[in-house]
Amino acid sequence: MNGFSLDKKEQIKANDWINKQLKEKPKEVGAIGGRFTYSFTPTNLGTIISINDNSTHESLDLTDYSSW
Repeated sequence: MNGFSLDKKEQIKANDWINKQLKEKPKEVGAIGGRFTYSFTPTNLGTIISINDNSTHESLDLTDYSSW
């Protein structure tokens, strides 16, 4: 498989955080969305994964450091 992806645990954590952000901090975004950005940063030890809320400038680290 090419590219990056989230495992099931990471996806659940991301979805929970996104839903919380949308409920507690509703913000208008453009017609095509773009409020949330996923970042994947490969390192020698593993990949750092985060999700950013482009409206509130908050982020959540999804990295499972125990798997390194």
